[in-house]
Amino acid sequence: MKNETTKTHRLVMTIVAVVGGLYLMLLAPTQAMQTLKIALDQVILRLIPYDADFYPAVPILSTTFSVWIIAFVLAGAMLLILAKKIYEGVKWARAAALGLFAVPSVAGMTMMIPWFVLVLAEYPEKGVPPHTVSGMPPAMPILFVNLLFYFAILLADTDTLKNKALKLIPFTFLGIVSGMVFMNGQHGVRYFIHIPGNFATNANGLIVANPTPPPFTSPLAHFITNLDHLDWQTFEMVSEKAIYSPQTLALLLGGFLLYIASALLIVSIPLMAMKNKAGWYIATTAALATAVVSFQGFIVRHSTEWLQGGMLSAVLLAVLLIPAFKQFLIEKGD
Repeated sequence: MKNETTKTHRLVMTIVAVVGGLYLMLLAPTQAMQTLKIALDQVILRLIPYDADFYPAVPILSTTFSVWIIAFVLAGAMLLILAKKIYEGVKWARAAALGLFAVPSVAGMTMMIPWFVLVLAEYPEKGVPPHTVSGMPPAMPILFVNLLFYFAILLADTDTLKNKALKLIPFTFLGIVSGMVFMNGQHGVRYFIHIPGNFATNANGLIVANPTPPPFTSPLAHFITNLDHLDWQTFEMVSEKAIYSPQTLALLLGGFLLYIASALLIVSIPLMAMKNKAGWYIATTAALATAVVSFQGFIVRHSTEWLQGGMLSAVLLAVLLIPAFKQFLIEKGD
């Protein structure tokens, strides 16, 4: 980002930091928690009785939403603390604010998808009853409000319109890809931690807890080994003897690695805003890794979501390498 700002620019950024900080501390956590509770209610009561594959959504969403909510409060507090430095025109404070607003912007994106998949989506082929909730999630403002604040911080300087348009592309793509790989990570972790043997079908055809789950001494009780014995789509037993399944590695990398890469992309934003070379190297590393892992996941599991994620990561990598954009992200020669 260009460091030259006017008093008006600094005043606008200061107001954005204060308003955004208060919003993240006082309103966003409640909106996120309301979204989480409605989504879990739908998963537990409407989806799981008809398809045990949905069960991992309960611990996954409970954990990730909780982490985001905690991050909102901390980010909001830091924005309030930084407001004075932002008004004084301190470069690192402005860059930090950009990174802090990236957190809820990405989080808001990741909170929208579970709503459409778990709350609004219909699964008649599985016998799932129609949804009972309509409309948009309470967390929707988290995405759009913080995107507005993010771009306000990014563009509030005396740079030319051409340069602002050019730097808008990489700093927008960083957030999009971070959100996309995080959401794909949810998919990977969902099937990685799923233990089909913990569930059974009762006399009414509904999914219940298995009264005789696999003992802990059985490979069927562990997420690293269970898919070596099961069909990865139907979860039916295919072999008593372990048959190496590439699914486990694809889910591990397509889950937890994508989580980490999403966080790294957010971390890279304030660093590149200051043209710190560490930020550019972190972002290019994350983009390359997520592209490879996502394409691998598509090949192994035929998941179009991972194909889309891999393509977005590849585009981000290209953007980061193109000199017209790179000039705004790292000092020449670094």
